This record gives sequence, C-alpha cells and structure tokens, in this order.
Amino acid sequence: MDALITEVLALGAGVKEFHLRRSDGAALPDWRAGAHVVLDFAARDGRRFEKHYSLVGRPGAGHAYRIAVQREEAGNGGSRCLHEEFGPGRTLGLRGPFNSFALADVPPGLPRVILVGGGIGITPLVSMAYTLGAQGQAFTLHYLARDRERLVFLDELQAIPGARIVTHVSGESGRIDPGALLGGWAAGDSLYACGPAPLLQALAEAARGAGWPDGAVHVESFGARPQSGDGPLTVALSLSGISVEVAPGTSILDALIAADVFVSWDCKRGECGSCYTEVLEGAPLHRDVCLTPAMRSRGMCTCVSWAAAPGRLVLAL
Repeated sequence: MDALITEVLALGAGVKEFHLRRSDGAALPDWRAGAHVVLDFAARDGRRFEKHYSLVGRPGAGHAYRIAVQREEAGNGGSRCLHEEFGPGRTLGLRGPFNSFALADVPPGLPRVILVGGGIGITPLVSMAYTLGAQGQAFTLHYLARDRERLVFLDELQAIPGARIVTHVSGESGRIDPGALLGGWAAGDSLYACGPAPLLQALAEAARGAGWPDGAVHVESFGARPQSGDGPLTVALSLSGISVEVAPGTSILDALIAADVFVSWDCKRGECGSCYTEVLEGAPLHRDVCLTPAMRSRGMCTCVSWAAAPGRLVLAL
C-alpha cells in the first residue's frame, strides 16, 4: 500500500518520529505489540531502500502508524534519506504489519517480565509496555542510552500506568551488569530485549549463566553493522570448490547468494541461526545474538559475522 507522511517530529539525538496514514484515507491494519512495518522508498539520486521499522505506541486499530528513525551516519543511507528528503506530504511504500518479536501471553501468577531497550531499540518495547500496562501485568523496563538526551521516549513510558522504568545512562554510570539486571530465573519469567548486538549477546550469555531457558529469552537486534576495521574477505567453499570475494559493507551471506551458492537463511539479523555454517579455517568475528559458545567454536552466522585478518575463511559449503 502507499503511505502518506502526515507529521514528522524531531525527538533529539538524531531521532525523528514519522506519522504515517494510508494515502487513500482507509484504515490501517490492526497491529500487536512488537510489530514492525517495511518501508520502500527512493532517494533523489535513484537509490532504493527497503527498511524495517518497529511500530511505536499503543497497539490496536487506528488510522495512523508511528515509527522512529535514528539517523545512522555509517549506514547505507536509508536513514539519512528519510531524515533529509522525506517530510509531511511525501509518500512511500508500506508493507505489513509483521510480527517476528511478539509479546507472548503472560501465564497466571506473579512472573517477572523484564523489558530491555538499548538506544533506538526501545521502539518495539514501547508497545509492549502499553500492552502489559493495560493487562495490569507488572513489568520492569530498563532503558539504556549513552546520554540522557537519547532517552527520547522516557516521558511517554513513565506515563503508562503501572510502568516501572529504570534508566541506565552509560555516560554517567558506565555499562550495565547483565547478570545483576536479570537475576535468577523462576518459572514464568520472561525477557524481551532489543538493541545493538553486543548488548543482546551480553544479555543472552548472562541468561544462560543464570539458568534462564532459551524459551524465556526473546531478542530482536538491529542486525550487526559493518565495523570501521573490517577488511575485504576471501571466502573459500570447501564443498563447492569456489571462492567468493566479499567487500566490507556486504554480508558474507548476501555475497554467497549473489554467487548462486545454495545456502539457508531467514532473519538476516543474526537472531535465528538458520545460516549457521561450519568454519574449517579462519578466525570469525562473531556478531550474532543466537549461537552458544560451543556453536561459535565450530562455525558462524554468515548473515552478520565477519573475519579477522588476514581476511580468509574456509566454509563447509
């Protein structure tokens, strides 16, 4: 469907909130906590972008969607395009809503529900907070940011009845202790976390160490971003007998797909493990949020991970 931008709000710290309606004036589909939409748009220079954004606010029926876009200077240009070229009156393609990060029904009793949002990763958790508040379910939301001006949804979250919001500003108090934040697991407890891959990796490792079962831990990542030190890779495939050159900024998985290599994949964000591949030679730089230490010792997620110098991997493909 075509969506019309009706309002753009500057939230500070490089974040803009976009309000979207259907161009034909019809109602938008209902949505549930954790849902996202896919936007399809083009820059003035002809580049096309397809970007996923979590829906923000109170779930349900309505004529408008809210999304928040953080400007990423090191990204591929999609967020900069929206910030610089799209304002009220512009249209773009919209698909969804989809929900790969759904809030499960909370079992009866007094389980703990812990929400953790790192930076712009707070966006899907706002809708979860609204839902839990409406259900009368106690929860704690930990809102992490480098500085206070990045806590862009704090006022809205604090106004939700029953919400317990704990802020963690690393520029003031340092990084969180994931183990202390989680504590031990009791039956019914659940964790929902969204943010950068290192945060989710730390939470997952702490959860395993504290006895949390995998089914109680739910994460959604941004997908790993390229790092400034990433160099070109040569990826040799032991079973196919071919080599694929991978430039920084292109994922190993996408390079394999472009070379017509048969590979499995699903999320492309390092969350599901579908693209897990055995590594026969080389030193992977793991950027997933789903593999156990034992799995990392044998292989890697090709959708987000990279390799250390000298930049050569041999994969069992």
